[in-house]
Amino acid sequence: MNEPVERIMGKISKMSQDIVQGKLSHLDIDRSFYPLLLIDAGHGITQQELAHELSCDKVQVVRIIDYLSSNGYVDRIPNKTDKRKYELSVTDKARKVIPDIKKAFDELSAITMKGLSTSQKNELYAMLTLIVSNLITL
Repeated sequence: MNEPVERIMGKISKMSQDIVQGKLSHLDIDRSFYPLLLIDAGHGITQQELAHELSCDKVQVVRIIDYLSSNGYVDRIPNKTDKRKYELSVTDKARKVIPDIKKAFDELSAITMKGLSTSQKNELYAMLTLIVSNLITL
């Protein structure tokens, strides 16, 4: 009997987080690296949009942003038209470490995809995207 695919994906996720954490252990943040990349790329992304991108609830995002903000990596900027919303912006401190974060994820991708042909990588991404789509319908 094959191991459930969800268990395999969970293992991959945990191992990947541990590897990135090790590569970025010199930073004063813990496991909140990827949200920084989304915030940096989002140019004014809101906490709600970040929650959607991370597929997590607003409470989790508030905790992540509180953590990143207290460590000097993210600023919350009040939305000019809706005072209930905040746009997120990376700080100068974050901009200095974002290349390290991108490099760590690029290195991880190179390791995880080692030995796969371009067509196999494309097929894997297509299958994972389909799995996500299937789960979204629930």
